[in-house]
Amino acid sequence: MPTLTLTFAYDGSDPEIMQALSRMVAAFGSPTGTISLPTLGSQVSSSVERIATKFAGLVYRTPRLRAVMEEWLRRGGKIPLSELVRISGVKKQHDYAGIGSALTRNMKAAGGPKDWYDGHQDVAGAWIYEIADELVAPLRKAFKIT
Repeated sequence: MPTLTLTFAYDGSDPEIMQALSRMVAAFGSPTGTISLPTLGSQVSSSVERIATKFAGLVYRTPRLRAVMEEWLRRGGKIPLSELVRISGVKKQHDYAGIGSALTRNMKAAGGPKDWYDGHQDVAGAWIYEIADELVAPLRKAFKIT
């Protein structure tokens, strides 16, 4: 059976690289059904846990950021923007941008992905912010949320 070896460079965190590899496998398909991804499972897991622990350490320095993250994680990583605004203590929704950008700066400083959460509108038009699935459990552990 012929073998094809591809070598490529991709700049990103372990979860981003695994996501890119998954997309490539899905795009190319597998005529024999034997394409497998590299076994980075434990490496990726420990890397994400390190990122989550470092991020928690950075966020714990600021009470507003800590309060926002703790409540966001208590809700399973999915929360309405209006609740994030209320918890953060800012007066207007527009002012929450400073809190969100501070959290993202801390995530990047911890070695995490820039796009670690996503926002979308629900059917009622409310904005819902959701932390990336692969980060929720490690962040809950790092923030000691049970």
